Amino acid sequence: MKKQRKLKVSLALLMALALIGGNIVSGRALGVTTEHDLVKLKNNDQQNLIVDGSFEDGHKQWKTTGTGTFTNYDGAAASGAWCGLLPSDSNNACVYQVVNVKKNTDYVAKAKILLASEDASMFFNVKTPDVSKLINQEAEKTVTCPTGQAWKYQDVELTFNTGDYSQISLCAMKWTESTDDAIYHGQVYVDDVSLVEKNPTPIDDNYNIIWADDFNSNQLDHSKWGYELGCVRGNEQEHYVNDKENVYLKDGHLVLKATDRAKEDQYINPRGGRKVIYNSGSVRTHGKQEFLYGRIEMRAKLPKGQGVFPAFWTLGSDFVLDGDINSKQGYGWARCGEIDIMELIGQAKDGSYGNRTVYQTAHTDANRITETKLAGTAYTIDEDFNNQYHIFGINWSPNKLEWYVDDQIVESVDYSHLPVAQKALNKPQYIQMNLAMGGNWPGDVATDLAGSEFDIDYVYYGQNKEQKAAAAYYQDAPKMSGLENITMMEGDIPNLLKNISVTEGYYVDFSIDDEYMFKSTGGKTECSLRCSGQDDKAKLAQLPVGQYNIHYTAIPNDVEFESDQWDPNVLVPLAEKAYKMNRRSMILTVTDRTFPSDFSLIGEKGKTLSTVALPDGWSWDKPETILEDEDSVYPVTFVNGDYKKTLNVQVKFKEIVDTTQLQTAIKDAQVVLTHKGDYTQESIAQLQKELEAAQSLLTSNPTQKQIDDMYNQLQTTLNQLVKVTVVPTPDNNNKEPTNHEQTNQNQPTPDKTVQTADQNDFIVYGVIMTLTVAAFLFLKKEKQLH
Repeated sequence: MKKQRKLKVSLALLMALALIGGNIVSGRALGVTTEHDLVKLKNNDQQNLIVDGSFEDGHKQWKTTGTGTFTNYDGAAASGAWCGLLPSDSNNACVYQVVNVKKNTDYVAKAKILLASEDASMFFNVKTPDVSKLINQEAEKTVTCPTGQAWKYQDVELTFNTGDYSQISLCAMKWTESTDDAIYHGQVYVDDVSLVEKNPTPIDDNYNIIWADDFNSNQLDHSKWGYELGCVRGNEQEHYVNDKENVYLKDGHLVLKATDRAKEDQYINPRGGRKVIYNSGSVRTHGKQEFLYGRIEMRAKLPKGQGVFPAFWTLGSDFVLDGDINSKQGYGWARCGEIDIMELIGQAKDGSYGNRTVYQTAHTDANRITETKLAGTAYTIDEDFNNQYHIFGINWSPNKLEWYVDDQIVESVDYSHLPVAQKALNKPQYIQMNLAMGGNWPGDVATDLAGSEFDIDYVYYGQNKEQKAAAAYYQDAPKMSGLENITMMEGDIPNLLKNISVTEGYYVDFSIDDEYMFKSTGGKTECSLRCSGQDDKAKLAQLPVGQYNIHYTAIPNDVEFESDQWDPNVLVPLAEKAYKMNRRSMILTVTDRTFPSDFSLIGEKGKTLSTVALPDGWSWDKPETILEDEDSVYPVTFVNGDYKKTLNVQVKFKEIVDTTQLQTAIKDAQVVLTHKGDYTQESIAQLQKELEAAQSLLTSNPTQKQIDDMYNQLQTTLNQLVKVTVVPTPDNNNKEPTNHEQTNQNQPTPDKTVQTADQNDFIVYGVIMTLTVAAFLFLKKEKQLH
């Protein structure tokens, strides 16, 4: 079983899971390496269709006629405390349950039946749903008491075919027209009733593990697990904390450990009056991983002792976390659905019933008042569950749940006939594990149980082909994208929905809790809802520096609300509707509010603070204060709604600068630009660019160095202007200058002579003309001499 193996996911799984969005387990996992296999289950093709066959769960699914009833008379039940009763001196008594079945299919019904006298008898039969007649003549067995078997349970079995019926009543009954026969006077007890298909279709045992945690790291994987914190449920006596001595990994195991809570931190539980005396641990996958149909399995060693209360369970992924999420963004308990895979109620004595027994239950609800429980059974072994590691799990398919311990299926439920259960349980759930101490069920916890451990080896999730029907749920479920961890500055009100998109027909809202800010000391500390959504976003500005959970939920646009049954001022989604939601949790980090580092505070000595500009949201506490020196600090306050923070800042003085030279160069450049045609386009464009830069600089708060650098740059550009070349003709030599030429002669002269591109040509031409005139005069003189 310890072999290492790589579990591959079939192509069919990949195609189905591709339909699932978000960080949903059944949509992301591609097969994982695990330390163990899922345990091979025995008799996993037998599905008991009777709900609460042991009568221990309030017998809500059972019905009666005549004087039929239920009893917990000491020693009357075959197992547990309760059983059905057909009392003596009655000619009409019946205990029955209506069950959905397949047509034309063979079934086997079983029960333990006790007759109080040897001459008594009763009927174990199958009738129509209204109990008016047998479904056929073979669907009944008369039970009598063998000699010497009075007041002893006997196993009774009835095999029948359903014929054309899809719904039947399985009955234990007395009926006689006499008021003085053995049936009338006899007393009957019935217990441990079951109904299974005789030749069921074999269940696919080929499971692919697609999510797992073997706890082989050095610390808890926070991409999979978060903490439940504080005093959360019931009248219990533990305070859930995230301390390393209460939740830690060791030798490849996750340990949830109870320790004594400091005397000064102990307090009275407000939900019942018991004293909270222990610290303990509770972890969950809420908002990180969710699960729908499949095998959810744990291997663990359970604690023992009076009042220890370990649990391995699931809750609906849309659960509002006992108030840490806005009630309008999900369902409360038990409408969200709950599957208790394993619970143990410890007792003081080694080997006692409590230390050897685990319970299996599912909770559903239509309105948070009339809870509908399924199963509620107990499974007992011959030794304490603390003696060695055991396996606890569920095998979950649409409308079906099987619970198992080690390789034994210990309870099974078909809830295809219960719409309330379908709404709560046929949707994604998250996993939770916790070590509670004491409470209304286990009673007061012993005071010497510090060090008790819930030691968990692994948690696995796998699916077979049938369970991959989970993908059908996700085909029209909402998907969110663009979710990411967010960082904001203290006092801000950012748009936390920016860049988030969601399936058409849905909207996204959020709730923020302070799990990461939790402190384990200080009495009744707790995790709380700090911002309830977009309509409450003003509270974002009040979040102290630290980390928070942002729980994003996709909600149908057409969602309807009703008043909560416990608090009429609280609105919750309409319970009768099967709304599909999607929940994902991200991290919000709030950083310290500081003055913007990129904003310069510049003032003039002798003037008031009010002349110094500030960023948006900031204001001077004393704006009329005179600026005297740069070493002084001045209080400045940021305000956003109810948030306010004051800091001390320094103001730098403006530098006194001389802009005379630059102003003169700017004027020279402006004059040149009035005669653009005299210079090349490239040089004019460069001058225009430098002029604009110089003018812009003067509108800021420049230093003297910036002014000097700008002057030198503009002057260089002026000196490097290139004139347009004009070739003169002889006729122009003796002409008077034109008005335009006269105007050009009046232009400002740069500091140095401008070297234009046509000067070399003029020099050459002048030399040629000089030589020509000299030659002409020389020849003329020579001619006169001769």
